[in-house]
Amino acid sequence: MAETFKRRAPSQWGEGGALKEEILAAAARLLAESGREEALSLRAVAREVGIAAPSIYLHFKDRSELVATVTRRAYEKLVAELREARDGGTLHTTHSPHATHSPHAPHTPRTALRAMAHRYCTFALENPRRFRLMFGVERIVGPREDSPRHPVWLVLGAWEEALAALPGDRSGQVGAGQDALLLWSALHGIVTIAMALPYEVDRRGLIQRADDLLDRIVAG
Repeated sequence: MAETFKRRAPSQWGEGGALKEEILAAAARLLAESGREEALSLRAVAREVGIAAPSIYLHFKDRSELVATVTRRAYEKLVAELREARDGGTLHTTHSPHATHSPHAPHTPRTALRAMAHRYCTFALENPRRFRLMFGVERIVGPREDSPRHPVWLVLGAWEEALAALPGDRSGQVGAGQDALLLWSALHGIVTIAMALPYEVDRRGLIQRADDLLDRIVAG
């Protein structure tokens, strides 16, 4: 039986931005579902949106630009949420002795860092497809010198900012630039392992492990 094609209503004048967002959302869904950048075709994206494939070229010059935009958007969303958690200092509900929900609790660089770690955990659990899009899609590998700076480093930058705000002078330490990478790598590993297990994630336990990790890495 022939595949049914649902055509999208033509955009009105000034609605090109809406179509672009639909294309990005469709590409993100297909990438997360397949898990392989190579499996994504512009024809499939167009079919998902309900437009002719050539319409995509009005917004993206090729598949690489489309995938790069989808990827950057996902990382920017995560970074925005991490910074929001850092600035708000909101800690996730947990049995951890470090979690406090009093409106009068002091907002310090340490509680801000802990709030970021909590948000990283909940972001992954609440957005598993987006998390897979960012960290679980098999990418097309090209020469490093021809590749633009990957947006994954935006996330690292957010952790560096949070660590730099902690008391003490880290600027003179030779290995200080590795602190943020160490923290993020360990936290990401804890989250990824929890999500890979074949049963429902214990959120409280995950947050507790994140707290324990922070106590070890940024002790003192």
